[in-house]
Parts: sequence; C-alpha cells; structure tokens
Amino acid sequence: MLITLLVALATFSSSLQVHAATSHFIAGERTALRPSRLPSLRGPRPHTYRNDALRSIGCLVEKFYDQRLDHFHPENTHTFRQRFFVCEKFWSFTPGGGRGPIFFYAGNEADVELYVNATGLIWENAAAFGANIVFAEHRYYGKSEPFGPNSWASDPSVLTVEQALADYAALLTRIKGDAGAQASPVIAFGGSYGGMLAAWMRVKYPHIITGAVAASAPVGAFPGVPGWDPTRFWAVATYDATAAAGSAPECAGNVRLAFAAVRLLGSTAAGRATLQGLLRLCDPLPDAGAAEDVAYWLQGAFDAYAMGNYPYPSAYISGDPDRPLPAWPMRAACRAMRGSGLKPSNLVSNLREAVGLLYNVSGDQPCFRVSAQGPAAGNVGPWDYQWCTELMAQELPYYPATGKSDMFWDQGPFNLSAINEHCAAAWGVTPRADWASTTYGGLDYRYASNIAFSNGLYDPWSAYGVLSNVSASVVALIIPEGAHHLDLMYSHPADPPSVRAVRAAEMRLVADWIAGHQRSAREGAAVEQAARAAVEEAQRVQWGPADL
Repeated sequence: MLITLLVALATFSSSLQVHAATSHFIAGERTALRPSRLPSLRGPRPHTYRNDALRSIGCLVEKFYDQRLDHFHPENTHTFRQRFFVCEKFWSFTPGGGRGPIFFYAGNEADVELYVNATGLIWENAAAFGANIVFAEHRYYGKSEPFGPNSWASDPSVLTVEQALADYAALLTRIKGDAGAQASPVIAFGGSYGGMLAAWMRVKYPHIITGAVAASAPVGAFPGVPGWDPTRFWAVATYDATAAAGSAPECAGNVRLAFAAVRLLGSTAAGRATLQGLLRLCDPLPDAGAAEDVAYWLQGAFDAYAMGNYPYPSAYISGDPDRPLPAWPMRAACRAMRGSGLKPSNLVSNLREAVGLLYNVSGDQPCFRVSAQGPAAGNVGPWDYQWCTELMAQELPYYPATGKSDMFWDQGPFNLSAINEHCAAAWGVTPRADWASTTYGGLDYRYASNIAFSNGLYDPWSAYGVLSNVSASVVALIIPEGAHHLDLMYSHPADPPSVRAVRAAEMRLVADWIAGHQRSAREGAAVEQAARAAVEEAQRVQWGPADL
C-alpha cells in the first residue's frame, strides 16, 4: 500500500540491481499488466540500524512471544515466535495505583526495527504520558517468520490481516496480564499499512485499543470502495513535481516528454542502443519489453521521491543512514529536469540524473544494471501474496498511470482479469476484490470512534485516505507539506508548521482518549460497586411467605 515505501534496493557495492522478471500479460494490443517488471516496492530493507536517540534512552528490549499460528481454528495448536520490542522506562503508576497507558506500534510489512527507529512521535511523548512502549512485528516479516526464513515461499496460508490483528490483540492481552495492567489504556500508532492496522484494531478490538493514530493510512485503496481510482496515486505523485509543491515549474512537463522519448527509443533496435548509452545502462536492451521494464524502473524513482518528500535529508527511503536522500527529494530531482525546448536526448540524460538521486545514492556507480530475477509469474515476497489475497495496496506494477493526469504515459486500464491470472500463476489464489471494503468499511467510519487519520498532501497514498472529519471522535488531520507519515517521524528543525500542529493535535486527542478511558473506568467501577451493594442488601433481607 501500501504504504510504507520499502524500496527493495540491492547493495550498491558493485552496480545497482533492480529486479524485473520477464512475464508479460497482454490485453488486446497493449500491455495491460506486467506484474514482474519491478520488485515490489515493499520488501526488506538492506539492513536496519539503531539510531542515536534510541541508544541514548537505553531501554529497548527485544522479546519474543509464543503466538498462535492460526487464531481461528482451535484444532491448530501450533505456535511461532513473534518478535516485539518494549521499553518500560517511562511506564508510570497513576494516582489511583494503576499503570499508565501503553503506546503500541502496529508493525508493518517489514522488519519492525525500521519503525522502532523512525517513529519519533512515540519516543518523544512517552515520558510525558508515563507510557509503556511496545513495537510489535508483523507475522512473516523480520524475525517473526512462522516457518523459518522466507516463510512466504513455503506456506503463506496464514498471512492475513485478520491473523495479524489477532496477533496484536493476543500480545497486548498477555503484556497487560503479566504486568497486572488490565486497566491500562492502549493507544495504537501506525503509518501506511501499519496505520490501517491501527485503525482496524480500534474498530475490531475496541475493548483492547482505546484510540488509534493512523498516519498515511490508505484505508480506501480497494476496488470495492466507492470512487476508488488507482490512477489518482500517480496524479498526486505528479503534483509533487509542480511549482505548487515547490518544484521547478517545467519539471512535470519535461518528465512526461522524457518518458515519451524513452518509449520511442525503446521501440527499435537502434533506439535501444541509444537509450542504453543515454541512461548509462550496464547491459544492452534486447527487445522492446526490456525497454518497457526500464521505463517502469525510472517511474519507480518518482514514486519514492513523492512518498519520501521530507523537508530534511532522510535515510527512510534510501535505507542507508550514511547515504540519505536530500531534503525535498522531488524538488532535488526536478532540478535536473529544468529548462524549455530541450532535445529528446537531453531530456533522457536529465531523467537519468533525476533518478540517480535514488538509484545511485552513493554517487559512485559507473552504470545501472536492470537484471531479471525471480519466478516468471510475478513479484517476489510476502507483500505480493497479501496483494493477491486481499489487494493490500501496491502501486507498481498494478496501479496504471494515464499520461494525462500525471507525468508518465498511458499504461492502460486497471485490469483485474490480468491480475487474477498473475495471482493464480504466482500463488494459486484469486484476490477477493471486495473483501477489505466489506470487512473494514473502506472510508466509512461513521460507526467508529477515537481515530485520528493524518495525511500529507505530498504523499500519493493520501488519494485513498480519510481526508475530512467523520465525527467528533474520528477526525482527519491534513499536512499540506507532508509526505508519507511525516508526523510519525522525529521532530526536526526543518519541519513545516503544519506537521508540528498535527503532532500537537494528535497528542491532545491521545490525552482526551486516555482521560475518557480512565473516566469510564471510574464510572464503571462505581456502577459495579453500587450493583454489588444492592446484591448484598438483597441477600440480607429475609423473605417470608407473607411477603410473596
């Protein structure tokens, strides 16, 4: 989705590796879906690391919980080791003697250490709230693989949202029980897919989750949601490349022209030889299909720049703390696309420099290598399985651009039939297109409470988020200059005022939810005490025949 952009970049020690498998799906005379042209943008980072802020706190403990493999079939008693991180340093006692709240991060589709390191909103506010901090890892990711390494390849059958939500509910219940903290309110936090899980946890387990901060959560990114349009993702990405978003005025137009030149060159053998030189590709392009793969590879860089369009240098997208992307990476990329009346060859060369901010972040690559790898059926990894069973959002290669509402080219319609063919070949499954909207309600949160949906308007996933208040307790918080869940990141001097205001609003809501939970607990205790007294009084009364 989704969501958190996890770019599957290989190490940069030799030359850039971008994996694109070779299968093609043809609808009519155009390529409707080439699901393997790129790896999923959601995959394991090259590595994770502990940031200095967490080292200085010195409280983080890695733990494992024996989690049920299947929560919904009691005859299956198998378990697996689910990893989570906890910091109890700030967990205080309330005046009444109970424990303070729990700040719970609902882990995404990656190694949970990524979110431990990046989610500054939790770390910066835990002390003020006297909160316990828990980061849970999603099954099949990181070290929480039920069947060992690459569990998705051996048996992905229990990789579902429902199982993941039940994991988190069971884990929290155990943590609270072990600490005698059953009355502690739990605030769920999450960004991207994790934001969806946080919101859905509040809806599905309101007795466990008191409130949810759901950042950049594309809960409406499903075909069954009224008004869903996959092309809107690329329209928002293109907005980042316009003057309205701070980029060079000519950028979006020149990018569109550059892609037209790339595709024209890719249509002939002589043109592909020229294209190889202009893009500095290590290997020749044998056919038009290989040239098309390169075009989607180029498009993927702008996807990353839009989601990672942060106001300061950040390693969240590059995955390497020593080589972060620059501040406002879309603006930086667009500086390579300035000018008017440029020749097609200059446009393509400039496009190479623009994408090099991501694909040559080290700055020392002599050439780019686009290599084919993986099963011919499609993308590799657990996230593609989640796409193929639940259509958990994935922009490339499934969301088409139009070439009109965006700066790319006409990629044809969203083709669910071709997707069904891919999923049957790759996984032996067929997506349930309406399941998520049926189960979780899409954008309809009229019956929910205590959820804050935040969205940055530089983030393409905002196209599928909750962008207006649903009720007094389900609110939309907008960050005009925000990219993908910027509000969850650590505070930074370069933060725009809008994100600072949204963070403050989120924590005011958290305080209100906690106060409401505690007030409800006191009222419930008073009612229970009164009922107990009434029972005791009734038991003291001696009824006789005359009273009947």
